[in-house]
Amino acid sequence: MADALGGARVRWLLSGSAGRALLGSPVRPGDIDLEVDPRDAVAAATALGVELSPAAGSGRRSLRASARRAGVEVDITCDLAVDAPGGRLAPDFELMWNRSLSAAAAGRPIRIAPPEEALCRAVVLGDWAAVAKMSGAAAQAAGGIRLDVGYVAERLSSATASATR
Repeated sequence: MADALGGARVRWLLSGSAGRALLGSPVRPGDIDLEVDPRDAVAAATALGVELSPAAGSGRRSLRASARRAGVEVDITCDLAVDAPGGRLAPDFELMWNRSLSAAAAGRPIRIAPPEEALCRAVVLGDWAAVAKMSGAAAQAAGGIRLDVGYVAERLSSATASATR
């Protein structure tokens, strides 16, 4: 996946439990979640041989596609927005890209979506079980995964502002 997206010059981030695992979180990913830059959506779909389609449910709305590579399910997402009683969390790939973390996998540098993004999405959705699970796993990581309070404040203040309009 990294080679195909890199060859197409697609900006993408590893997210979900696979991203948190690369940061040291003691999780066992069941799939691979990728978030791609909306400006690169067509190039990403072409490079991966998939078709991104609108998807919605459980308070989430995005363009999505699935692929299977080496027996592993790969979930490709673009422009993920959260709409819930806690507010609307608009997509912000640029912020995620600028605050991404890095790790190595199979000898390749991998950019990882900020774990705070998943936490903010869960908070807006009111999914406290997910908040607890992510927080607990972050605390159990070797050395802990330190959360960026500024990122959380910026993202949640934008959700709160949209909820009060």
